[in-house]
Amino acid sequence: MDTDAAHVPVGVTIAIDHPLVRDAVRRSCDRVGTVQVLAEVADAPALLAACRERVPTVIVLDDELGGGHGLEALRAVREQGVVAGVLVLTDRTDGASVLDALKLGVRGYLGKADGLRGVGDAVSRIAAGERLIDPEFEQAAVMALGEFARHAREGSEIQATLTPREQQILGLVSEGLTMQQVARRLSISPRTVETHVAKLYRKLGVRTRVQAVSRAAQLGLIDL
Repeated sequence: MDTDAAHVPVGVTIAIDHPLVRDAVRRSCDRVGTVQVLAEVADAPALLAACRERVPTVIVLDDELGGGHGLEALRAVREQGVVAGVLVLTDRTDGASVLDALKLGVRGYLGKADGLRGVGDAVSRIAAGERLIDPEFEQAAVMALGEFARHAREGSEIQATLTPREQQILGLVSEGLTMQQVARRLSISPRTVETHVAKLYRKLGVRTRVQAVSRAAQLGLIDL
């Protein structure tokens, strides 16, 4: 083993907006001799600036950064070309959030309640190539993936039943256009639009415009 490489500190950037949590994470990192805190930031712009100034080996990220937009901040970091390992700290257990994090290459996903004291050790292990996901979160991600696959399959089946005109109207309705506006856009009568919309509702299994848009988005038929 290269003894010099073994003693190179693991540079970590802490991106947490709550000062007490940020302080607890810094102290946990300071207790691990191989970990060096490069920067402490409280919002997404500061995180991007810190990563430009000194690229960390690991980022410790609160998924509530910026009022719940921590993963959006991470997406911006990735677009900036930063390939650091990421440890997410969270209070949430919904599988969709875990799945989104894993898609962004997150290597650690820990609950704040149990994980703060061990962050320093977790950072060191992630830098060494380990993957640290609490079993509770991993199971939630698996369930979310199954749900995603089910919706994708159901969406594909429903899409196959939609006519080109119905798909067109669904897209316009999702943009917020009224029946009259859709009719003018397509140069057809409002009654014809209503007929198409009624068929859309039946195929989607809904009764209202809001339900239709929500259901279509859930099934991947439209992008909101």
